[in-house]
Amino acid sequence: MNVIEPAGGQTTLLLYEYVNPDALEGIIEASAEKKSDIEVRFTVEDYLVTVRSNGRILIYEPLKAKQ
Repeated sequence: MNVIEPAGGQTTLLLYEYVNPDALEGIIEASAEKKSDIEVRFTVEDYLVTVRSNGRILIYEPLKAKQ
């Protein structure tokens, strides 16, 4: 696993500032109960975060703006 430095000298990043973790957990648990796959995507700072029902969490670096 690679760890990224927080943006702009930030020392902490709290998930609940961007998404309701209880709601996210509820969505993932409901999909597991129904035996269906689900993927939830949202952005934190400029990073794309993907949470999959199989427990995998992916964080993608921001794309550089075309000039």
